[in-house]
Amino acid sequence: MSDSFEKAERSCFNLTHYAKLIPESHAVFVMPPGCSRILRLSSIEEGMSHRFTMFNLEQSDIINGSVEDLLLEGAERTLKRLTEDGRRPKILSVFASCVDSFIGTDREFVIEQLQEKYPDVIFFNLAVDPINRDSLPPLVRVHNTITALFEKTGSTRTANWLGHYLRPDENHPLLLKLQQSNITSRHLLDCKTVEELRQMGNAAVNIVAGPMALPAARILKNRFGTPYYNLVNPADPDSLSEEALLAL
Repeated sequence: MSDSFEKAERSCFNLTHYAKLIPESHAVFVMPPGCSRILRLSSIEEGMSHRFTMFNLEQSDIINGSVEDLLLEGAERTLKRLTEDGRRPKILSVFASCVDSFIGTDREFVIEQLQEKYPDVIFFNLAVDPINRDSLPPLVRVHNTITALFEKTGSTRTANWLGHYLRPDENHPLLLKLQQSNITSRHLLDCKTVEELRQMGNAAVNIVAGPMALPAARILKNRFGTPYYNLVNPADPDSLSEEALLAL
């Protein structure tokens, strides 16, 4: 058995794919039709269109200064419909767009209003804004937001694989080595409930399988003292060595 180099990505994934990683959730996208087109197609491709709701942001909304109202209305209409259908989510991800970065939409105000009105639902403040240079890239923020729900209530011999939409291949060299060391691998796709997602904070180590999860791994190290192994860049000075990883 020989080691293999882990590419940052094995295919073309977007925010629709990563929103699928959030259990018991629904995503609301409020953006211009041209921006949402690829997301609509991806949700259909994944057979996940029932977990995504799209609202078009028109030029008149921008001119009239009603973008915050549209975000609020879109989230509330979606929550009402899902509740009536018996599918009320525990997490509602509200995605804005690049336009909101240009015009200074107060997304924090929108989320605060929603959280106050619906305290039983967790609202994620997210955006599809790759042009934004004032903060982290969209996929990085998604990982930071998801892992912020992790809680440390104990310790388990598990390794969280973060940073990739797919589970690691069953024949991945590192996965096999972890199995031989009696370390169980976990992926966000394994979580069917929010509670299971929170329990990922009890892992012994986090595996950074994609660069967009590196900031999240560093945050978790600061929060819980959980070490990480950088599979994308083993030369990372803050990463465990493979020997230290397998000796956990």
